[in-house]
Amino acid sequence: MPRTWFLLALIIAGSVQADNDREILYQVSTIDALLTGVYQPLAKLREVRTRGDFGLGTFDALDGELILLEGQVYQAAADGQVRLMPPDTGTPFMAVTFFDADHALDSPADQPYADFKTWLESRLPSHNLIYAVRVDGVFDHILFRSVPRQNPPYRPLAEVSRQQTLFEQSAIRGTLIGFWCPTFLQGVNVPGFHLHFLSADRRHAGHVLDFRLAQGRVQLDQTDGWEVQLPLHPAFLDAPLHGDQSRDLQAVEQGHSTP
Repeated sequence: MPRTWFLLALIIAGSVQADNDREILYQVSTIDALLTGVYQPLAKLREVRTRGDFGLGTFDALDGELILLEGQVYQAAADGQVRLMPPDTGTPFMAVTFFDADHALDSPADQPYADFKTWLESRLPSHNLIYAVRVDGVFDHILFRSVPRQNPPYRPLAEVSRQQTLFEQSAIRGTLIGFWCPTFLQGVNVPGFHLHFLSADRRHAGHVLDFRLAQGRVQLDQTDGWEVQLPLHPAFLDAPLHGDQSRDLQAVEQGHSTP
């Protein structure tokens, strides 16, 4: 093959690979590791941000909720502050992708969270793929939470969630950021919806527990690739990642503590 054609082939191959990379959900660690108390910094934000401009997670020592929107990483802290985070900040769990909307639709007006989930799930092209979910809208009411920074020895997330700080806002404009994952990803990611909220003025943010959506524009990025970085950190390697933790996960996601 002449050198010119060889170089052209490499450029094309690189372009195809770059396009494919945009359709991958990349995540650091697993949700079950987080549930057991693996809160150590397993990656730096600057490393994970090369793999996406949209996503969610948490920070070193479980220090608040993480929102990645349009390439910017925000911390929703337990004190109610929303901060832009520096690239050297550590994360024990983070899921990201490059958001390129494949589907867009308007949600029904005045819709509570439970109805919203049922409505949107009924419109997913397949329940065997991953979707990045972005909703820009006005919320009549929204309930969200954050958790305070922890100190070792780290307790399981179901126990820590009892310390959560709840926040409520009414008549607020903002964005839901998150993912819908199939049931077969249980233990590695959150089956169903996992959403964080960021207000349009960037003053309010957290893990979504409930809302009533007055009006909203929903965008879905269908994601058919999935890559998990399994850390070599001792905290992850020694974590008891066995058994069914779905009950604890459900309690944590809904903002309730298990007995």
